[in-house]
Amino acid sequence: MNRKTGWPELLGASALMVCTALMAGCALLPENGPSEGTIQRAGKKTGADRQFAMVQLDTTAVRELGARRIPLYNEQFSQTMSGKEGLLLGVGDQLAIGIWEASSDGLFSTVERKQNTIHAVIDQNGEIYIPYVGQIKVVGKSLEEVRATIEQGLQGKAVEPQVQVALQVNISNNVIVVGDIVKPGRYPVSVGGLRLLELVALAGGAKPPVYETEATIVRGDTRDTIRLDDILRKSENNVWLKPGDAVQIMHQPRSFTAFGAVTSQNRHTFKSEGISLAEALAEAGGLREALADAGGVFLFRFESPALLEQAGFEQPDVLVEGAAATVYRLDFDDPQAFFLAHSFAMQDKDMIFVSTAPAAEYFKFIQIFVNPLLNIGRTGIVISREFE
Repeated sequence: MNRKTGWPELLGASALMVCTALMAGCALLPENGPSEGTIQRAGKKTGADRQFAMVQLDTTAVRELGARRIPLYNEQFSQTMSGKEGLLLGVGDQLAIGIWEASSDGLFSTVERKQNTIHAVIDQNGEIYIPYVGQIKVVGKSLEEVRATIEQGLQGKAVEPQVQVALQVNISNNVIVVGDIVKPGRYPVSVGGLRLLELVALAGGAKPPVYETEATIVRGDTRDTIRLDDILRKSENNVWLKPGDAVQIMHQPRSFTAFGAVTSQNRHTFKSEGISLAEALAEAGGLREALADAGGVFLFRFESPALLEQAGFEQPDVLVEGAAATVYRLDFDDPQAFFLAHSFAMQDKDMIFVSTAPAAEYFKFIQIFVNPLLNIGRTGIVISREFE
C-alpha cells in the first residue's frame, strides 16, 4: 500500500464515521428526563392521546388550585351519634338500677328510705334479673330502653315506681388504639360518647409530631385515614367513635420527590404542617446552575377531577383510580413565578421535575461526542504527517 495515498483515504473514512456518529449522537445522549418542549407537546394532545391535564401556573390557577386542602373522614364515621343513642349494652356490663316508690310500704321501699339500688351484671345470654319483673333481655339496648322496660314491668306491682339505670362498669363498649401512641390499649366509650382526639389524649398522645402522624379508623369493613393535624384544623374530622372501632396511629410523614436538574434528586419529607412549591424547591437545593431550564419547572400530581372541572381546566380522558394525572408548569424566567411558587401549596406525594436547558444539552453533546472525535482526527493528522 502507498502510504502517501493510503492515509488520506483512511482519514476520509474517519471523517465519514465522525459525521455519522454526530448524526446519531443526539439520540444517544444521557438524559434526566423529558425536555420542556416534549412535556408541553404531550400536554396539548387531544382525545385518547391526552394522558394528563396541563395547567400553566398563573394567578388564576394558584387561586383555584393552590390552596392547602383538608380532607374529611368517610361519611359513615362523621354520622355516628354520641350519648345514649350511640351506647348499647353488652355482655359483662355492670348496671346500677335505682327504684323509687311513692309509699314507704312498697316492694322496694322502707320506712327509712323510699329508694333501693339493685346491682346487676349482664350474663352470657344478654339478660339481667329484676325482682318482680323477672329476666330481661338487655343486650343491644340503650340505658333508656332498659329503664323503660323495668319501669313498665313494675307497673301494678310497685307503688308508682320510678326507675333510673346507670352503667357502673363498662365492659363491652370499648375501642382499641394501637400503633405509635404512648399507651396503646382498650378504652371504654362512656355514656357521653368518645371523640377521636379524646381517645388520643387518653392514650397519652401520639409519639411522632402531629403533622407527621396519621389516624386510621377501622369500623367493620370500612376504614379511612386522616392526619392528626387535619383533625385539629377541621373540627368535623374529630368524629365520635363507636364501640368496636379500632384506631391505628402511625408515623407517616408527608413527602415529595424531586427529579431532573435540581441539586438534590431525592425523596424529601415535609418539615412542617404545610410547605409551598418555593420551599420544596429550596429543600431540593434549588435549580442546578448552568443545567436547569428555568422555564421548565413542572409539578406532577394526581388531582381531583371535580376540582379541575370547577376551576375550568380540561381533564384527561383516562383517570387513574378516580384521579386525574395533572402537570403544572411554572416559568421562572418570569419574576412573578417566585410569588406564585410561594402561594402554591404542596400535597403529599407530589413530584417535581426540572428539565435540562437546551444549551446545556448542546454542551453535553460537545463534551461527550464531538471533543473525543476531534481528538481522534487530530491524532490521525499527526500520524499522516509522520508518513509523508
